[in-house]
Amino acid sequence: MASLHTIGYFICYETKMSLTKDLLRVSGSNLVVMLSSIINGLVLPYVLSIDSFADLKTYTLYASFIGFLHLGFVDGLNIKYGGYTKDDVDKSEFNGFHNFFIIYQLLFVILLALIGILTDNILIMLVALAVLPINLQSFFLYYFQAIGEFKDYSKTVIIVPAINIIVTLIFVLIGVVDYRVYVLTSIFSYFISIILLERRYKLGTKFKVVISFESLNIIEGFKLYRSIFLSGFFIMLGNVLFTMFFDTGRWMSKFFTTNEDFAKYSLGISLIGFVMIFIGAVNKTFYPYLFKNNESETITRYKNLLYIIGSFSLLGFPFLKLIIAQFLPKYIDSLPITAVLITSIPGMMIIKSIYVNLYKVQKIERKFFRDTLIYLIIAAILNFLFFFYFETLISIALASVLSIYVWAIYPINCVKIVLMESFKEALYITSILISFYILYLLNYSLITELLVLFFFLVLLNLVFFRSLLLTLYRSRA
Repeated sequence: MASLHTIGYFICYETKMSLTKDLLRVSGSNLVVMLSSIINGLVLPYVLSIDSFADLKTYTLYASFIGFLHLGFVDGLNIKYGGYTKDDVDKSEFNGFHNFFIIYQLLFVILLALIGILTDNILIMLVALAVLPINLQSFFLYYFQAIGEFKDYSKTVIIVPAINIIVTLIFVLIGVVDYRVYVLTSIFSYFISIILLERRYKLGTKFKVVISFESLNIIEGFKLYRSIFLSGFFIMLGNVLFTMFFDTGRWMSKFFTTNEDFAKYSLGISLIGFVMIFIGAVNKTFYPYLFKNNESETITRYKNLLYIIGSFSLLGFPFLKLIIAQFLPKYIDSLPITAVLITSIPGMMIIKSIYVNLYKVQKIERKFFRDTLIYLIIAAILNFLFFFYFETLISIALASVLSIYVWAIYPINCVKIVLMESFKEALYITSILISFYILYLLNYSLITELLVLFFFLVLLNLVFFRSLLLTLYRSRA
C-alpha cells in the first residue's frame, strides 16, 4: 500500500487531484479480486485434474475475446466521457447508449449460441452465455472510470469476485470436479453483478436506464452512435491485439504443446496474476489524471516510478514457490515458467498504466491499433523462433518477456524516445533479470532468498533511480 501512496503523492503534487484516495479505493476492492484469483489459481488446480484445468483455461482464453463483440462501443464511451464529471453527463443520452448496447449485444449472444449448437461445441455455448453480462459490466466500468467515479467503480468490481468466491468454495467443499460448473459459476457471478447494477440505476438513485424500445429508432440510432463506434473501434481492435500480445505464449503452448504443458503454462500465468491485480488499480486510476498532465518529462518520471514499484513485485515469487511445492506438487514444473514470467511485471505496468492510457488521452486510436499490431508481430516472431529452436515452455516464456520489454523500452508514437533513457532502462531491466534468475537457480531458503533479493532490488534501484528516490523521500519527510 505504501507504493500506492507514493504514486498518489507523486501525481497529486503535480495535478492537485486526489489520486491517492482513488488508488487506495480501487486497490482495496482489488483485494477481493485477488482472493478470487487465488481460489481460481490455486484451489481449482488442486481440485481439478490437469486435463480439466486445461479445459477451464481454454475457456478463459476464448472468453478473452468477448470484449471484441462490443465493437469498440465501450471504448468510445470511455473516450467520449474521459475527463467529465457525473454532472457533465447528459442523462438521457447515456440512457440511449445503454439501451442500444443491450440490444446489439443480445444479437451476438444469439449468433454465438447458434454456432455453438450447430457445431456441438460446449465452449462456444459457454462463451455465448458470458457475452452480455461481461460486456454490460464493462459498459458501466468504463463509464465510471472515464468520469472518475471510483467509488462506484470499486463497488462494481467487488461484486463478481465476491459471489464467485462463495459459490466456488461451496462446490469445492462438496467435491465438484467438472470444470463446466466453475465456468458457469463465473458467468452466474457476472449476471448477478449486472442485475444489481440495473436495479440500482432503475430505482432512480442515479438516472433511469430501463429499456424503452419505443424511443429507439434504429436508423437514427446508428447515426447518433456512429461517432462512439468510430472513436472506440480502433481502440477495441488494439485491445484485442493487446490481449493477444500478452497471451502469445499461451496460444503457442495451446497449439504446439500437449494439454498438460498448456495447463502448466497457464498455471504459471495464473500465479503472477496475484501480483498483477494491483496493476489494474494503477491502470484504471491513471486514465483521468493523464488528461491533466502528460508532458514527456512527467511521463518519464512516471515510468521510472513504476519500474521501481514493479521490481519489488519479484519479492512475491519465493512465496509462490513455497505454495506450489507444498500444495500443488503436480505443477512443480510450472515454477521455472513463473520465475520467467514474473519478471515481466515492471514492463506490463509501464505499457498498461501509461502507454495504453496515453493513446486514449491523445486520441490517436488508429496509431494504437497499428502499434499494437507491430508489437504483436514482434512477439509472435520471437515466440516462434524461441520455441522451434529450444522446444521448451521456458523458451516461450522468455520470448514473451522479451517482447514486453521491447515495447516498454522502445514505445512508438505515444511517447518520445530518448536513446540514453532507453539504454538506461534496458541496462536496468537486464540487471534486475540477471540478479533474479541467479538467485532462483541458487535455490536459497525462503528467508534467505527474500533478504538477498530485497538487498539487490534496493541496490539496483538506488543506482539507477537515486535522484527520483531522494526526491520522493524528501517530499514525504
